[in-house]
Amino acid sequence: MNTDPVSIEIDEDGAIVVTGEIDMAAGPIIDAAILAQEQNGRPVVIDLQAVSFIDSSGLRSLLGASRRAQDRQSTVVLRSVGPEVARLLDITGTTRMFEIEVES
Repeated sequence: MNTDPVSIEIDEDGAIVVTGEIDMAAGPIIDAAILAQEQNGRPVVIDLQAVSFIDSSGLRSLLGASRRAQDRQSTVVLRSVGPEVARLLDITGTTRMFEIEVES
């Protein structure tokens, strides 16, 4: 039985699909997935549709990825940003640190 509050999958287009809660316990898991995807030389895409909770440590993981992407002249794309993540980005003024992919 999986008791982890977060799970990570890589979908067919290489996006990191996060399900569950992004908190202090999930930080190392998220960081490892992001670091692995950074190695492919393309923008890192993180699908957040199934994220039910994110705290400041989760935001720290996302911002770290954004800073590294800027150093590589790349970007971090946040896909399917739900209200929990959108609210945190909005109240912290960090939305501009990411490319937000809006579903059409």
